[in-house]
Amino acid sequence: MSDRMAMVLAQLNRGSADGADGLAHLASATVAVIVGADGICAGLGTGAAGKVLVWGGEPVSTGLEDLQFTLGEGPSREVAAAGIPVLASDLAGDLVRWPAFAPAAMDLGARAVFVFPLRIGVIAVGTMLVHRTVPGPLTPGQLTDALALADAVTLALLDRQWPPPDGADQPCPGWAQPVTYRAEVHQATGMISVQLGVSLAEALVRLRAHAWAADRLLADVAADVVARRLRFDEPER
Repeated sequence: MSDRMAMVLAQLNRGSADGADGLAHLASATVAVIVGADGICAGLGTGAAGKVLVWGGEPVSTGLEDLQFTLGEGPSREVAAAGIPVLASDLAGDLVRWPAFAPAAMDLGARAVFVFPLRIGVIAVGTMLVHRTVPGPLTPGQLTDALALADAVTLALLDRQWPPPDGADQPCPGWAQPVTYRAEVHQATGMISVQLGVSLAEALVRLRAHAWAADRLLADVAADVVARRLRFDEPER
């Protein structure tokens, strides 16, 4: 680990109680100066229902996570499943691997995406995504620093109170405000399951398919379902 990253991690340890603004600022400074990337975000959760994004607010990185949640494919999903980093240094070469995600990610302005597991020992708790606007691999030193950062972010996030108390809809004070919260997706999935008489797994597939066909974010379609502006058991007008 580089001396600069050691200083950043010490700052993260001291400043993790500063709240969302401090964490977001530190994330941006870290990737720009240390890892040599253009954006970062980290989220907790490893299942098909997606993750709660809790650290870093750069729009392209969070947009990449939203794309993966909507499309059901991408490097973060592979990292969550396998527990090992996925280093995509040029998305143009991954069109076969991620036929839906790769071109959509490049449309957002990303050309390289590096995803690292957040874990304690063998227990996976989430992922950290770093992106670049130009293709190219991480240097060995940047890779080492990114791995160290992922470990530090894991400890910083898990040191806070989670899950929210008493079934609250949002994380507790002191957490970075999630960019995307998945509660409406869960609600919409349940509603579609009842409307169509299918399993929750199939209902989520139907929801994703509708979002993909309409070129909309999954969260936006889910909001329409929850608000009863959209039903899946009625023909669209």
